[in-house]
Amino acid sequence: MWLLVLAACSRGPEDPRPALQAGFVEGRPVRLSPDDALRDGRHFEACIGYKQAARASLDDVPWRGLLMVAARDPGCLAPEAGASLAAWAKGREGWKDAVGEWEAGHDLWVDPATLSPPSRLRVLLRGTDQAAVVAAAEAVLAASPEDPFACAVVIQDAIDRGELAGALSVCASVRSSAVMRLRGRALDEAGRYADAVDAYDAAGFTLHAAAILYQELPERDAEALQRMDEDVPPVALHRGWRAVLRHEPVDVSRLDDSPEATMLRALAGSPTAIAALPDLPGLEPLVLHARLTGDLRRLEAELERAPTSDVLLRANLGIRLERGLDSSPAGSFLGSVNSDHVRLGGVVTRREAPWSAIVPWTWTYIGTRMHLRAVGGASPIGDAWVRAIDLPDEARDAALATLQAAHPELRGLARWRAGGSFLDAPPGCR
Repeated sequence: MWLLVLAACSRGPEDPRPALQAGFVEGRPVRLSPDDALRDGRHFEACIGYKQAARASLDDVPWRGLLMVAARDPGCLAPEAGASLAAWAKGREGWKDAVGEWEAGHDLWVDPATLSPPSRLRVLLRGTDQAAVVAAAEAVLAASPEDPFACAVVIQDAIDRGELAGALSVCASVRSSAVMRLRGRALDEAGRYADAVDAYDAAGFTLHAAAILYQELPERDAEALQRMDEDVPPVALHRGWRAVLRHEPVDVSRLDDSPEATMLRALAGSPTAIAALPDLPGLEPLVLHARLTGDLRRLEAELERAPTSDVLLRANLGIRLERGLDSSPAGSFLGSVNSDHVRLGGVVTRREAPWSAIVPWTWTYIGTRMHLRAVGGASPIGDAWVRAIDLPDEARDAALATLQAAHPELRGLARWRAGGSFLDAPPGCR
């Protein structure tokens, strides 16, 4: 008798699947199998596919898949449904990955070492150990060289470290949307704009491609306009930036309330938008406010914190020239800065707020308006560059790779190492 009572007390949670099953309605057919959809990160389709299979069966396979999708996309199952399924499945054979991902997604501690490489990767991504994340992604690729999620993680890491050529060599045959989007970004940063357009088009990111076309390849403006024919706020935003760059009137009627749209309204002359700029996040609104008001205090304070910022240096000079202000303070400041460091830092624009529209003055243009003395302030980064460029090819490449590893923020150096060029720079560069 006591044995029966103990057995009843030790019984785990009730199987929630029959009750959940009753709530699943017949869905529309999906093109991919749920396993393939999950692998490609198409969680909506995977969720539908697994629910259809789970509706017809209590086999573990579709239910494990369903819990895994719910761990990655909270919209797949109601929280209480997922929690009941995870509680019932915990400790059952074959469910460790799905339960582990669910628990990690709900702030419960999970030992990544107990999971398969794909699930270990997703659990580690919720932490802060980037080296462990990359190692886990590489472990996935060792077994599945074309796993799109692991490819995207490794490519993103290479981009973040300034290894653009490396980013372009990883998973070269994979053409998932996420991988092609990252490839487009790497090509964009490397200055390979036509190739970036092709990559974005292949990924279905038509507006990304259009932005590069009108911002960097104006001779292909007609192609950009063909890609911007929808009547939606993101397209209106890019049509507005294109108008600024072409010195045409900006149509603000279709813009939303985003910070980028506020900047466009400010450029179009809206006093309310200009007054709102100081409260917007990011560097672009700060610089634009200085340009439109002539108040350089915040810009100069930012420049003190980032004295080798290319866009801040050009803005400080360009605004003064545009407004007829005394440019000598900006010129003196420039004279104390290491020009090689400025060039190596480079300019990476957000296509939704292009620096070319906010700070339109190039070094070449500024040099035609005022005397720019050669600048050569002290900088360990500039000194390392000068030492490296005089070395033989192999030794130079190694030295610059070491410099990049120590300073991944040097996006100009990243571009140069990926085969790009320095198109514009302050005087005194080597």
